[in-house]
Amino acid sequence: MLDLSFFTTLKLGWLNAWIPAFGMVVIQFVYMALFREVGKRAVDTSWYTPRDKFWAMVSTFLQIVLLVLSIFVPFKLGTAWFLIGSTIFALSFAAFIWAFHSYGIDPAGKTIKSGIYRWSRNPMYFFFFAGMFGTCIASASLWLLIVIVPFVIATHFTILGEERYCAQTYGKEYLEYKAKTPRYLLF
Repeated sequence: MLDLSFFTTLKLGWLNAWIPAFGMVVIQFVYMALFREVGKRAVDTSWYTPRDKFWAMVSTFLQIVLLVLSIFVPFKLGTAWFLIGSTIFALSFAAFIWAFHSYGIDPAGKTIKSGIYRWSRNPMYFFFFAGMFGTCIASASLWLLIVIVPFVIATHFTILGEERYCAQTYGKEYLEYKAKTPRYLLF
């Protein structure tokens, strides 16, 4: 018989994938509230080109779909899927918090190079993706995977626009940082 354990039945529940998914979003809002000026800088889209706006809208839409879908995706409790996915999520969640903290404590108007930004130019994005992928594994959900893949792709194009903006804004300092620091951790 064909094993469809990765094709989760959608079912509303309290112990579903929404817990880690919304946890990642809550961290974003907490740090934006704690570091208000940094929060304003993080959500400033005044520099977006029409192409940047398009990719940001697609990314935002897919993130909303991912969050809503997570409400209906149950965890595979008591399975290796859950153990592996939960471990990936926990590590990603800790690194995600570290990324926000590093971003929050660095002074405005300079390229952020401290903390986890020494190893990745985009650790917030990378660890959000990794955390959502961990959630996908913990729930063994093809549904989440189907949304995560285009979400990562759309967000990648948003990141390319942000990197272009950083190069224009911070100049040589950012370009030197970009030359020696990977975009996505080791990638």
